[in-house]
Amino acid sequence: MSPLLLWLGLMLCVSGLQAGDEEEHKCFLEGENLTLTCPYNIMLYSLSLKAWQRVRSHGSPETLVLTNTRKADFNVARAGKYLLEDYPTESVVKVTVTGLQRQDVGLYQCVVYLSPDNVIILHHRIRLTWCQGKPVMVIVLTCGFILNKGLVFSVLFVFLCKAGPKVLQPSKTSKVQGASENQ
Repeated sequence: MSPLLLWLGLMLCVSGLQAGDEEEHKCFLEGENLTLTCPYNIMLYSLSLKAWQRVRSHGSPETLVLTNTRKADFNVARAGKYLLEDYPTESVVKVTVTGLQRQDVGLYQCVVYLSPDNVIILHHRIRLTWCQGKPVMVIVLTCGFILNKGLVFSVLFVFLCKAGPKVLQPSKTSKVQGASENQ
């Protein structure tokens, strides 16, 4: 691996299909954690089991982590690098994947797990893919922001220095006025 690639870092990009077939992209450095939330209908699924699955191109999805309790306030399950937290009172499942790696590329989904062959997909599916070249853009944008702020503050400093402190001198009218008052 070249030093440039090491310097730039490998990245994963998270994209989820939104309304209107738009994709949302979020990029993560390899080794970082990813946390997603999947809302669900509280009236229908609050006491159902929830799972995080990897969708394969052939065959049924692979269940990576599955809750095994049906508590009304909080359910949690952990399997390796996957953490699933179900908050029935808030009607949301929170999924955390720790230490993203190249082999994590693929399509995933939050589901209500009724049986191995009967699941209800919550929210939208998530596709993990590699992103490249994003660190350069982040560095350029950060440097541009810092340079821009430095320029703005430099110009402001010059204007403040040029203006300098103003010392008010008594005007001739006030001297004449003061002399006439003394008489």
